[in-house]
Amino acid sequence: MAPRLAVLGPAGTFSDIAAQRYLRQQQLTWQSVYHNSIDQVAASIQNGTEYALLPLENTLDGYVQNTLAILSDADLQVVGEVLVPVRFSLAANATNLAAIKRIYVQFKTKGQCEQILTQLPHAERLTTESNMLSFAKLQDAASGDAAIIPQAQLAALPDTFLKLADVTDTKENYTRFIVVKKAAVPLQQVQPWSSDFRALCYITPQTDHAGLLSELLQVFAQHDLNLISIMSRPTRRELGHYRFFIEIGGHAGQSATLAAAFAQLSPQNQVKYLGSFGK
Repeated sequence: MAPRLAVLGPAGTFSDIAAQRYLRQQQLTWQSVYHNSIDQVAASIQNGTEYALLPLENTLDGYVQNTLAILSDADLQVVGEVLVPVRFSLAANATNLAAIKRIYVQFKTKGQCEQILTQLPHAERLTTESNMLSFAKLQDAASGDAAIIPQAQLAALPDTFLKLADVTDTKENYTRFIVVKKAAVPLQQVQPWSSDFRALCYITPQTDHAGLLSELLQVFAQHDLNLISIMSRPTRRELGHYRFFIEIGGHAGQSATLAAAFAQLSPQNQVKYLGSFGK
């Protein structure tokens, strides 16, 4: 039986496009299984699905907070990534923008189409879990209903609809997805790479003092590891206490160096290594 890949559905979402692209690139014959929310995609890993695809970062709207929370709480190992271009259209059962009464928009899409949304100040915004669910709302749209949908779906709607072909805030808009499996990764088992790689981790300090964050970052600098990004997230144990999601860029032969940096950090911090993937 082919391994299963949990994907945010239904078919046609950017997650679905990313999944198909990843399977082609890796020459895999996994079976895509669709779920209605990112939380359901992640939960499927706990229920026997072998792999899951999660949106990690968008050019315009930054990191997906829901995914960062999932990576913080669950024992998951990142095994790959895939990048897809993201373009949006607006469609409405209306004759002009002023006639739009309510608009369906996916929770991450809002931050990528702010320019068009500011032109609809009186329209009610209804948040959906996926862009294809926004599209589905237009199948039986009442007068005044609108949605921001994947550009590729625009042609499937009636010619009587108002259609704006591209409402994305910028031409350079991409979403980065990661593929994960259920597994905790020991700090000593940083996968060796013969090419450039990215590694992800969470660091939770056990104490708090002035200069703490600088000390953490200096460890990576001392090991000549490039920090791509750092995001603070609440530990959800006590107000004002944070953990740090960090993405690290490394070169061929630096896997052992990364393991050494984790070893240096671990006595005073909880270090959760999330895995790595080649670039």
